[in-house]
Amino acid sequence: MIILFANRGYCHTHNALKRQRDFSFRVWPYARLFRARRLPPATYIFTDLDRLHWWDLEMAGRRARDLREAGMRVLNDPARVSHRHHLLTSLYDAGINDFTAWYAGERPPAAAYPVFLRTESAHRGALTGLLHTPAALENAEREALDAGVPRRELMIVQYRAEPIADGLYRKLAVYRVGDTLVSALCAHEDQWMAKNGVQGIAGPQWYEDEYALVTGKSYPETLRAAFRVASIDYGRADYGLVAGHPAIYEINTNPMLKPLTHHSYPIRLESYAVFERNLIAAFSAIDGPATGRSVRPTDPRTLRMWLRDLWRQRQWRRVPSMP
Repeated sequence: MIILFANRGYCHTHNALKRQRDFSFRVWPYARLFRARRLPPATYIFTDLDRLHWWDLEMAGRRARDLREAGMRVLNDPARVSHRHHLLTSLYDAGINDFTAWYAGERPPAAAYPVFLRTESAHRGALTGLLHTPAALENAEREALDAGVPRRELMIVQYRAEPIADGLYRKLAVYRVGDTLVSALCAHEDQWMAKNGVQGIAGPQWYEDEYALVTGKSYPETLRAAFRVASIDYGRADYGLVAGHPAIYEINTNPMLKPLTHHSYPIRLESYAVFERNLIAAFSAIDGPATGRSVRPTDPRTLRMWLRDLWRQRQWRRVPSMP
């Protein structure tokens, strides 16, 4: 059995795996983990960590230790996983990426431009277009703050992308599931911030190239190193190729697994079928034991503190709105 934890509003991302017969796959909200008196033998995956309240994050870290000390396989240590800003700066410091990030208020060196703004936690892409000067960056920061974006969420990211053809950009993706890497489908768009992709925009040449990527077993060694630097055992690394070298943009621990059922180019459906088989095989390899002793959380005092904090949050929700 595999049990994946996510925030309550984001438990749907892995619905496609619940229907698999190769292994038993369940998704639990974190509240169920924190309240559980016993946890069954299984492989446990901690995801969605960038969306957790700081206290919930600590609770998740303590529960992960309970599970590991009981001999369970645990993927993603909540106390060690790097989030977006720390990931980018760590990859730069390690020489894996040749671009980096700064917090709002910091000033990148002149050679770092262009840059853009995005948020630390939200999965919504760039907040701005490319900013080519310090003055443009200051104006963009001021506008974001005036719009209500919290300063602690604002970060400055150095631009690093290049088109694969005239007006066509590609974002590549690789999953890590335990010790296995699985190439996923690409996202093709006509803008530099390729996120969800536009169906049919790439044409047969690039979809055939995508098929070669998905069916091949050669991965840039920098990707495995990036997962290691980020302390992420399960997630999806999104990256692009710039001058032939991977530029790793982020690693999402709770990626959306959305089945591809139709496409204007049949080879893309073949690529998805290969990706799906490889991903299922990778999950089957980490499937946890169905038998064994269950785990009792060992820190009741921390649980009481968490429940008290949760009660306080709910009290705020009961405050009547102003007429």
